[in-house]
Amino acid sequence: MPIDNQQPQRDQDVVSYTKFSGLRNDVSPERFEPGDLDVALNVDIDKTGRLARRAGFAPTAVTGATHSLWANPQGTQAFFAQGAQLYQLQQAGAGYTSTLLKTLTHAERISFEQVNERVYFSNGADTGVIEQGAVRSWGVAPPALPGVTLGQGAMPQGTYLFTMTYFRNDWQESGAPAAATVQVAYDGAAITFTDLPVSSDPTVTAKAIYLTEPNGEDLYQAMVIPNPLTNATYGNDTSELDLPLDCAFLQPAPAGQLIAFYRGRMFVAQGDTLYPSEPFSYERFDPRANIQLDGRITLLMPLTERELYDTGKNSGLFVGTDRSCGVLIGSAPEDFQYVPKTRYGAIFGAATQVDGSVFEDGAAGAVDLPMWMTTGGVCVGMPEMAVRNLTRTRFTFDTGTQGAGLFMPGPNRLILTNLSV
Repeated sequence: MPIDNQQPQRDQDVVSYTKFSGLRNDVSPERFEPGDLDVALNVDIDKTGRLARRAGFAPTAVTGATHSLWANPQGTQAFFAQGAQLYQLQQAGAGYTSTLLKTLTHAERISFEQVNERVYFSNGADTGVIEQGAVRSWGVAPPALPGVTLGQGAMPQGTYLFTMTYFRNDWQESGAPAAATVQVAYDGAAITFTDLPVSSDPTVTAKAIYLTEPNGEDLYQAMVIPNPLTNATYGNDTSELDLPLDCAFLQPAPAGQLIAFYRGRMFVAQGDTLYPSEPFSYERFDPRANIQLDGRITLLMPLTERELYDTGKNSGLFVGTDRSCGVLIGSAPEDFQYVPKTRYGAIFGAATQVDGSVFEDGAAGAVDLPMWMTTGGVCVGMPEMAVRNLTRTRFTFDTGTQGAGLFMPGPNRLILTNLSV
């Protein structure tokens, strides 16, 4: 019998796919290009287009319904909430432990931001700072003004302005309310401040009284006294007053739905208004300095360089509202201009930072790029302050009112979720 040494021929009706380009639903499946997917359930696609089964789930770290999970990039601090209770999550051997830090007044989603070793947070109703495993106030509320009476001393005749502030135990000073006036009708007087308010904040240890010189307009620190004291007298000739007041009208951080750090300031988004802190003074805000946007702010992400301060000319904040996405460009808040880039809004909370060196061909370099979900697709903020939609020409999806975002640097996996609540 003759032996056929020829190899079997490949079935001409079989097509092999070695690269996949991802989900697509902008055209019907019969018009797909090779590599387009109609369904992709629990699979990953690497940068070469290879398809692989997605890894499973890790053991549960916390039982029960949770929200607002946050961790810093270094993995040294992590927090989450269950209802209105704020917890710290810590690794303990092969598992995790959770420690209750504070019971908040509201159970809304919490926004976190770390600056140095302090983690600031707000949920639209509550604010605070987590420092050394404990929660304290984010800023110090200013006091009310005391009463005054006149006595004998060395003060010259004239009209005086006065105000006061609180000091926390770390010497963080509150803002000062609008100054009041006291008339001294004769030389050789003293002012006794009566009914001095006592702060109920347990971290407040002292308070300061500020005065002008006779018939002056500039306020100077006249004395610092313990918080429990309710009466104090100043009777000097005012010649020693030399430490000026620098916190007139300032307030602690307002409560907002989103917070972010950018160029030496903390920013708080409250409704459709953005409030910047004083420069390099993250716990004092001037409520008169604010930026109005075109709707409720749902995205607040700076373009983050890996260096300590951004020195690039194209630096700015990527901002989204329920109506649009765009950028705030300027060297200081008073110069900011909002430049809309899209006519569709950002999904609240569905955002994260992605290492720019692994994005596409790595051309973004050493920059963390903001990525977020919008009602029009998944967007990325580029170093030239452009907003690029990554999915609109391939895949559309139903969007909700809020979501979450996560970037996993190992497999370089971006996870964005959204739902209606």
